[in-house]
This record gives sequence, structure tokens and C-alpha cells, in this order.
Amino acid sequence: MDTPDQKHLDRILNITFHPVFIVGDHRSGTTLLYQLLADTGCFHVVTAYHVIEYDEILNNHLNGSQDRAKSELAERFIRLGLTDRIIDGVRVTPDLPEEYGFIIDPENNRPQLTPATLPRFVEMCRKIEFAAGDSKPLLLKNPWDVLRFREIHESFPEARFIFIHRHPEAIINSQVRAIRSSLEKKNDYIALIAPWYRKLFRQPLRLAVAKILFSSKWPFWKRMTPRHICKVADYYLANIGAVPKAKYISVRYEDLCTDPDEAIGGILRFLEVEPKSVASYRDFIEPRAPKILPEVQENFRTIRSRLAPFLRHHRYE
Repeated sequence: MDTPDQKHLDRILNITFHPVFIVGDHRSGTTLLYQLLADTGCFHVVTAYHVIEYDEILNNHLNGSQDRAKSELAERFIRLGLTDRIIDGVRVTPDLPEEYGFIIDPENNRPQLTPATLPRFVEMCRKIEFAAGDSKPLLLKNPWDVLRFREIHESFPEARFIFIHRHPEAIINSQVRAIRSSLEKKNDYIALIAPWYRKLFRQPLRLAVAKILFSSKWPFWKRMTPRHICKVADYYLANIGAVPKAKYISVRYEDLCTDPDEAIGGILRFLEVEPKSVASYRDFIEPRAPKILPEVQENFRTIRSRLAPFLRHHRYE
């Protein structure tokens, strides 16, 4: 099907981009880190506007209608009563940094950068770079690719990576809470950017099964979520050695919250970029201890020994 951008695609064939990937599991702090780095003005980022209006990015830019399109999107958010993302309280705007997975494989609830999605990923990067009108590193995040960073490095050997880690117990707790929240009541923002989620609420049987899987009254999530956490830990330890040390930097979510100025400053120095203005990142963070669900505490004790190498590697034990 032809889109408004289709006739302009030949104009971006020679556009180059310089990717910087934020790599971390869901609920590990990737959103906070993405926002803090985006606010420095040093990067181009994928935004809610890019996700929702993907097929019109070039057309709007070339016709001078990008600002109007963003204003219309902002009004759409208002009509829907969208002020924040609900699951984390992040304010919703057209310029909200978002995950590229929603663009490269929108029908998949686990989108990853693979050989099959690579062409659309490259097209997306070129579109964003072209419409931005200047040259900056392209900052990217998609939590599902926490299990593919080695393959991404092989596809983009010059890319740089920012790994963010969080204590696995806190990640499990936050993932379970977020999933339960998004299943209990339709999240209109997620429905806008994720077709698979929108369809889920049109299929009562599938929705009911999903609710059961993550209910506190049933044990299914106690196998599913911890298994994923262990898989992520194993993949990291097995593959981080394949990425040259000069190509990546790591930060713990806990350290980012404790001393954001030092953490962000270290990342900017690593990437050799200068923010447009000097700011204190502490103003953007509200430190709070996570309220760990009792069932998560009990469940984590069963996999703590399994995660011991990962916990030691990141100084959690």
C-alpha cells in the first residue's frame, strides 16, 4: 500500500546515521536514561510522533507541515485524556522519546532488530536523520533487543552501546506491576503506538488468558518472568566480551538515580559530545525505594543462586 512517504524514499537512500543503542531490559531504567540523554540536545531520538505518524515523516518535513502534524497529535492526546503513560507516570507529548520496536515490527509484541526487520530499521533511521536537518548521533532503545546486542554490533560495528542494569528483583517487580496495570485497564497511549495491544482488547478470550497468566492468584508468571530475567543475565555474560570495550559503557540504574550528574556526564564523555547547556540532572529524578510485592520477594529467593554470577558482575552481591 502506498503511503505519503513512498514517493520520497529515493531521497534518503544515501543518508548516513550514527547509532547509539541504549541496551537494557524492560523496567531497568531505559526510559529514564533515554529522556535524560535526549534532554541534552546532543542526539536525534525516536519519538511518539515518529511512531504514530511514521508513514508521513518525510512528507510532512518536505511540505513544511511537521509542526502542524505534531500540534494535531498533541490535540489528539488531549481528546483521549492522555497526560502520562500511566505505567510510569511519564508525560505524553509528540516529542516523547519512544522505542524503535514499535516502528520496525508494529504487529509483534516482542519486536527485535533481526535480518527481517533490518531494512525497515535502516529506513527509519534515515527518515529521522533526514527530517532532523542536521547531523547528530541517533540515540535508540528497544528493550527486547537486550537479547540481541551482539548481533546488532555485528550488523553495525561502528555503533556504540550504553548498557543499563538494575537489580533483577526490582526489574521483576516492576515488570509484573506494569503488565498487570496494562491488562487491567486499556492504556490508550499504548494502544496508539502498539497495534498488537490494541487488538488484544478486541479479543476478550485472549485478554482473559493474559490476565490469568500474570494474576497474583496464579503461579504462571512465577515461571515466565524469572525465566526471562535469567535468560537476559545469561546472554549478557556470554556475549558482552564480543563487543569491544571501546564501543560500550555500562551504568547501573541505582547509580543513575543516586548521582545522575556523574552518570550522565560519564556517558557524554564516552560519546564525546557536549550538551547545549549545563544542567543538573538531579532535578529530573525522584528517588524512591521500590515497593517489592511479597510474591516477588518469595519468588526471587528461588532464583537468586541462579543469578549469582550476574549479581556479582554488577556488584549487587
